[in-house]
Amino acid sequence: MRKIILYIGTLLLCTTSVFAQFTYTFTNAGATGETGPTQAQINSAYASTNLNGAVTSTNGIQKWTVPSSGLYSIQALGAQGGGIHGGLGADITGEFFLSGGDVIHILVGQQGLADAASPNGVGGGGGTFVVKAPATSVNDILVIAGGGGGAASTLHPDREGSATNDGNDGLIDGGVANADGQGGTNGNGGNKSVSVCSLDRGAGGGGFLTDGGSICQSAGAADGGDSFLNGGAGGTSSGAGSTGGFGGGGATWSTGYRGSGGGGGYSGGGAGQINANSPNHGGGGGGSYNDGLNPINVAGVNSGHGQVVISVLSSPAPNNAGVNLFVNPERVNNIICGGDTPVDVIIQNFGSNQITSLDIDWTINGVAQSTVSYTQLLDTFGGAGSTVDTVTLGTINITDSTTLVAWTTMPNGVADTVNNNDTASVTLDSIIKINLDLGPDRFSCDGNFVIIENTADTIIYDDYDWSNGSSGSSIVVNQAGTYTVTVTYGPPHCQATDVIQLIPAISPVVNLGPDFESCDNAIIDAQFPGSEYSWSNGDTTQIINVMSSGTYTVSVTTAEGCFGTDDIDVVINPIPVVQLGPDFEICIDDGGATNIGPLNNPNYTYLWSNNKTTNQILVGLPAATPGNKTFWLEVTDDKGCVGSDTIKIRFKTCITGVASVGTTKGWSVYPTPTSDVIYVSTDKELTNSRFSLVNSSGALIKTFESGTIVAEEIISLSTQELPTGIYFLRLDADEFTSTSRVVIQY
Repeated sequence: MRKIILYIGTLLLCTTSVFAQFTYTFTNAGATGETGPTQAQINSAYASTNLNGAVTSTNGIQKWTVPSSGLYSIQALGAQGGGIHGGLGADITGEFFLSGGDVIHILVGQQGLADAASPNGVGGGGGTFVVKAPATSVNDILVIAGGGGGAASTLHPDREGSATNDGNDGLIDGGVANADGQGGTNGNGGNKSVSVCSLDRGAGGGGFLTDGGSICQSAGAADGGDSFLNGGAGGTSSGAGSTGGFGGGGATWSTGYRGSGGGGGYSGGGAGQINANSPNHGGGGGGSYNDGLNPINVAGVNSGHGQVVISVLSSPAPNNAGVNLFVNPERVNNIICGGDTPVDVIIQNFGSNQITSLDIDWTINGVAQSTVSYTQLLDTFGGAGSTVDTVTLGTINITDSTTLVAWTTMPNGVADTVNNNDTASVTLDSIIKINLDLGPDRFSCDGNFVIIENTADTIIYDDYDWSNGSSGSSIVVNQAGTYTVTVTYGPPHCQATDVIQLIPAISPVVNLGPDFESCDNAIIDAQFPGSEYSWSNGDTTQIINVMSSGTYTVSVTTAEGCFGTDDIDVVINPIPVVQLGPDFEICIDDGGATNIGPLNNPNYTYLWSNNKTTNQILVGLPAATPGNKTFWLEVTDDKGCVGSDTIKIRFKTCITGVASVGTTKGWSVYPTPTSDVIYVSTDKELTNSRFSLVNSSGALIKTFESGTIVAEEIISLSTQELPTGIYFLRLDADEFTSTSRVVIQY
């Protein structure tokens, strides 16, 4: 480092005469008091200098653009404090490499004032600030020279502009440090004079970051100087008192006790205070800051107003270009809109040669992108053409934190002579993502109203611009057509657009038909295949099968989202229960024929598989042929409901020939054959007995009512006038039922 310092020092000596014409001097341009020079004052003051037309004034802060890249010396002189012994401003000098096109913000400090009527109340001197754009943080500071504190007579080093970062403390009687009026630190303003409001007279000087402290006795009586970031105005005083100089000088109030304002600077000086009407007090000088090479920091040397001298220490490089900054993606307070955005950079000619070609390389999160070749003219500073141009590198989709880096290479096809101004970068980590989706195209059913809104997010945006002129977060429409919305969301005014089509459609007219009755179950069809269905019983199909009586309601939603509904009352009647019993075998040659079938119900009709329509049929007659037989019975009730059952019977032959007496299950029939009478006897008492005589075809021929039969009683049954043939006599009693074969022969 020592060799570098010595080398640069030698360079300064050798180049002073060569580059003397490249020295730029900035003054207060005739302005005094708490506010800086106007544009008119700037124009008048610099009219005959090399700054003519090159400086603009924004609320007194002068802005100047570096003409070409190179090494510069910057000297800043702080302003003197008010009063005949006001503290002298600091002298701060550093060397900096500046790029052509850099914008420098310059605040030249102005001397603090002294009230002629009250000469012992004096304002602090303003600090002088040289800050590189955007001039919004400590990182942008080049040099700052502290202003002197106001002082009526006290001679003390602390009243001088400080060569260190901290502001000096204010002074009270005999040059003793003011315990309350402490100097600021770390870029903050100095403190006011005392903590007791009734004695408070002096205000602190402003720092780079925060204002100096204002007195508490009376609002506006003596204000602290404003910080550089707040405009740098000197503190003002109402009534008797003195104003601080532009550059953050603190004000004083001269009624009763006297005070002195602290000087402005990187850190503001503290205020001075005396408990009597005497001159033995002084404000502390403001602190300084130097971020340059070969720094030279001297406290308390400048009298009067401040000054800035910028001198060129090196000639411009011949082929020197670079990326100045990213203009897109556009950011507001470092906030960016997510989504697709162009990447645009400003490139600049920093050198002494015109540039007609160069390459621009760039990366996204460290991943190299395609090189962009530039073949337009970039003129030199002060030339007829522009030194800058905007170039689109490509388009990116920003969804997450993204770092972009871009740099130039090969200006005019040769290596760049200066590399530290080639590159610009930006990190995008505050991203606004707009989730906008109006959903799929919709249908308006029979002109019904439809709500169109954002289905992707519930956030409410700052502005809605619908194609139908609405401005709400949603619209209610019933006219078919195309609807578009553009939403805007808060700085940096991110926008998104979506479109939806409203299509006319017809609602389904659901008709389940008239109410009806059914047997055992019922089928209900809602129609409109392909729709969605919601039944009152929980089913979701087009057709349902119901097993119980009730009211059934269905809602039908078609594929277009149209809706219809209907209901129907259904009565489910039970089917008759038919039970023919288990399958069995029967002898067809021994009088074993038997009746099958249920008891008769007058409300039912019967149909057998052999077309008989009685409730019972006789099976197993001798005329039957052996083999397996199947019989079914259908029973229909008065509601038209049909029940059925099937039975399988095996017909077989069991004996050969005809017996003279049939005896079975406790009763006897004789004689057989017979011609005119049959005798029946039982071996036990029978109740509710009845005899039925059927022919071999199963047809009922005759019935005999007998009631109760006593055991061993003989009952005679007449068979006169019956044709010759084989018959079957059936006995039905409470105790049993049995059949016996009878042969009638004449």
